[in-house]
Formats: sequence, C-alpha cells, structure tokens
Amino acid sequence: VMLVGSIAVFCVRVPAKLQAAFQNLSAGILISAVAGELYPLIVEPANDASPWKHYVALVAGFVIALLAMFGLGYLTGGAEDEEHEEQEEGEKQPNVKQVVDEEWGGKVSEIFSEKVDELMEEVDKLVVAVPIGSRDEIDKLVHTMMFVVDRAKRTLALPEPFDQASLKRMQFHADELRQNGESLKIATTTVGARKAIGIFEKTLAHIHGHTERMRFRRWSPAAQKDKVAEKISWPLVFAVFVDAAVDGLLVGLAFTASVGTGWCMSIATCIEMGFLGLSFCASIRNMTTSKLKQCVFVLGPSLVLALAGILGDIIGTAMKSNPELFVGFISFAIVALIFLVTQELLVEARETAGDSISVNICLFVGMLLGIAVGAVLG
Repeated sequence: VMLVGSIAVFCVRVPAKLQAAFQNLSAGILISAVAGELYPLIVEPANDASPWKHYVALVAGFVIALLAMFGLGYLTGGAEDEEHEEQEEGEKQPNVKQVVDEEWGGKVSEIFSEKVDELMEEVDKLVVAVPIGSRDEIDKLVHTMMFVVDRAKRTLALPEPFDQASLKRMQFHADELRQNGESLKIATTTVGARKAIGIFEKTLAHIHGHTERMRFRRWSPAAQKDKVAEKISWPLVFAVFVDAAVDGLLVGLAFTASVGTGWCMSIATCIEMGFLGLSFCASIRNMTTSKLKQCVFVLGPSLVLALAGILGDIIGTAMKSNPELFVGFISFAIVALIFLVTQELLVEARETAGDSISVNICLFVGMLLGIAVGAVLG
C-alpha cells in the first residue's frame, strides 16, 4: 500500500478533506484496538508473573516508546530544517546559516533591527491598550506583532522564492477566498454569518500556511520544485525508514497479542503508510532526478515495513513465554499507537477539516469498524 501511495503521487492529488477523513478513520480503528485488545493484556499481571516485574516492564515499555516516538518526531523536524537550508547551486553557495553569519553586519542585521524596533513599539502600545480593555484594539495589536514576527523570521531564514506550483495553489485558494467573501455578503442570519466567516478564516489560514516553511508531513505531499538540489535529506530518509520499521514491528506484535488487534493495526497501517508513501515520494522527487535513487528510497521503506512485521511476529511469539518482556513490548505498542493518534492523526485532521461533521464522524466510524473487526476475528 505504501508503494501504491508512492506511485500515486505522479498521477493523483487527494483532496484535503478526504485525507482528513482517512486520518480520523485510522485514529478510530487504533483507539478501539488499544482499548479493546491491548489494554486488557497489561492491566493485570499474569498468574505466573511477578507483580513488581510486571509493572517495571510496563513502565520501561512506556518510557522507551516515548523516547522513540518523540525522537522520531525530532528527526523529522530536523529533516525539514536541513531541506530548507539547501541552495539551488549546491556546493557553490554557502548554506543558509553561513549566509546569515556573513551578512549579519549588513543588510540582515539592519532589517532585523528594524523589525525588533517595530515589535517594541507595538508592545508599548499593547501595554497602554490592555488597561483600557478594548478587545478589538488588543486583538489588532497582537496580530500586528504576529505579522512583524513572521517577517523577522523570514529575514533570518532567507527563504527561497515561491516555486510555480506553490503560486498556482495559492492562486487557487485566493480565488476560493473571493468566493468565501461573496458568501459573507449574502449571509442573512447570525448562524449563516458565523458559518461563512469560519469558512473564510480556514481558507485564509491555509493560504498563510503556504507562506510559511512547513515541516515534512506524512499526509501532505510537497509540490514539485522547478529545480532539484540533488542533495538527499538523510535525516528525513532515516526518519521514514525508522517509522516504517516501528509500524511493521507493531503490526507483528499486534498479531501475537490477538488476531483482531493484528487486523485493526494492519488496516490502520495500510491507510497511514499509503499516505506516507505519497508524501515521501514527493519529497524524494524534489531531492534528486536520479531514477535509481528514487526507486531505492521509495522501495526501501516498504521492504523495511514487511521485514519488521515478520520480526515483530517472531519476537512476540518468543516473548509469550516471558510475561514481563511481553508486557514491555505491548506497553511500547500502546504508547506508540496513542502517540500516532493524538500527536499526528487527530491534530492534522482537525487542522484540515475543522468542525466538518462528515469528516469528524469518521473517527467514530473507525472505532465501530475496529470493534467489529475485533468481534469477528478476535
């Protein structure tokens, strides 16, 4: 499925709301698997297990999983930083940090100092406005400072100009914003006006997202660049390979815990890794034009996922004879799944769909599907 997602990036563009619906569906399936199948396995020590060893193993699994998952998130964030520090002419030009350091005494420091002065002026105005209590004035000053902060950060980051694909997408959303504005004009009720201004705000926030540097996200394929840097972002590649290995390991462990859990994990992982393939392939396409490199990097995570799944099944089967180690692995799996649900799936779905009932209801559809799978196959 991950390989299919990787190939699909060349052929299709998945609507944002459909992605959000799949995110909620995956989250619901995983929640039902954790609550119905995995949690009962660790809540009480086995009859032949030492209670204190049971809880030590449980805590150890939780701690190791937290370190692994947050560490993986840190690596993915670092990959984004490295990717944006690349220059189009490769080794002939210094990276962003070197440029900033060399120009700090000139234009960069001058512009940054101007922004700092603007910020302090707005802070002084805010100090005066707060005692007066005007909500509109305070909000205006806060948003003005947010804009100045954005400009100051861009001064330090020296971002590349927008590529044509990004400009095309922003033009599409700008036209969409105009349509949203027309809906505002014809609103005739308070409820209608609130709904219209909410839609306008979401479109506006989406356009703002295009103006800011975005970290790699598994559900959001990057637009194809006009020029390719021919430099691989190794932290990103490593993070995706590790992500695939962790997911495969969890699927293998889930099947040893119960068949129902294994199938729930498999369904959710299929959805998740399909979109990860979509995003990762788009990023690799922007790093190199070498077809060999593209094939290796795109096929690699799929193979790692399959091998890790086999390894997880072997480890889980072997650990069943050792209750403490088995509990440690299951607690690791629980934390990893809850992390995925709360830190990625639900967060990104909410950012995309907001209060859309048709999208948010997919969370509960996923939970029902997970319960049904567990009942049929458990």
